[in-house]
Amino acid sequence: MSNAKPYAMLVLVTVIWGLTPACGKILSTSLSPLLITGLRFACIAAVLTLWLILSGQKEALKLPRRTILLLALMGFVGITVHNGLLFTGLRYTTATNAVLIESVGPTATTILAFIFIGERLTKFGWLGIMVSCFGALCIVTKGSLEVLLNLSFNLGDILIVICEVAWSAYIILGWQTHGKVKAAPLNAISGAFGAAFCFIIGAVSGGLEVYAWSSTALYGFLYLTLCSGLIAFMGWNWAVLKVGASKAGAFVYIVPLTGAVVGVLFLGESLHLAQVVGAALIMGGVAVTVRSKVTLKRSPSEEQDLLKKFPELKAEMQAHKQDKA
Repeated sequence: MSNAKPYAMLVLVTVIWGLTPACGKILSTSLSPLLITGLRFACIAAVLTLWLILSGQKEALKLPRRTILLLALMGFVGITVHNGLLFTGLRYTTATNAVLIESVGPTATTILAFIFIGERLTKFGWLGIMVSCFGALCIVTKGSLEVLLNLSFNLGDILIVICEVAWSAYIILGWQTHGKVKAAPLNAISGAFGAAFCFIIGAVSGGLEVYAWSSTALYGFLYLTLCSGLIAFMGWNWAVLKVGASKAGAFVYIVPLTGAVVGVLFLGESLHLAQVVGAALIMGGVAVTVRSKVTLKRSPSEEQDLLKKFPELKAEMQAHKQDKA
């Protein structure tokens, strides 16, 4: 690894997101999903826009129309669809089902990265993803085959599957903004679009509701907005631009690992051997994926254009060719 900072950032972000389902489940009893998501990202967009203006970087918000449309699409799939369906799904499904379903995320990301931007992992990269997936299953099921056999699925599970595919699409779109827009304006503009879509859809469907309010809901909202939203999205999009979509997607497996650690340390849950083994498999699988080579399946001219946009891949591709030789 030529630069460990993006990978450290991905670890931090996924740890933060590992706490999100618990906060989301609490907050979902106070506000409707679209209202939660809309308010979160409206606040994030406002803070980032104000910061850009006060720091003399308001020119960064002036982007070509094509880039604006790309950010609008990111806001729709990654914020409105992903977050809206996640909070809706958490009202109907169990935490176990939700975490199991999240395991499809990295695989979906790698497949979409191959289809739409020609990014291709080697067999060792795929091996790392499969090892991490198996580790996540060990943690969630605590090593019990009976847990898997007795699973039942409902509307909430279907919604979370869709939200995971939407998140994978968000990663792919974000990677394609490399060289066009920096992380702060990317998150400000896509966040504003995502919030606007939430408010529009919510107003039309009657989905902007306040069920109840409490100090606990306030703390949950602040965490989701500042940590899980502002800090995590800024860090995630910055890191994806550095390491690529497939490798970043593999870090999603740290989310269930975080949930297990929180359960043991703060909720009094017992530690099982299968969870220790699962943790080791996740970290080992992520390490293998990170160290694997990335190639770009494109024509020679397209490949040169992509390497100009993504110089980080050039060294990896040269090393991969040397290994073959």
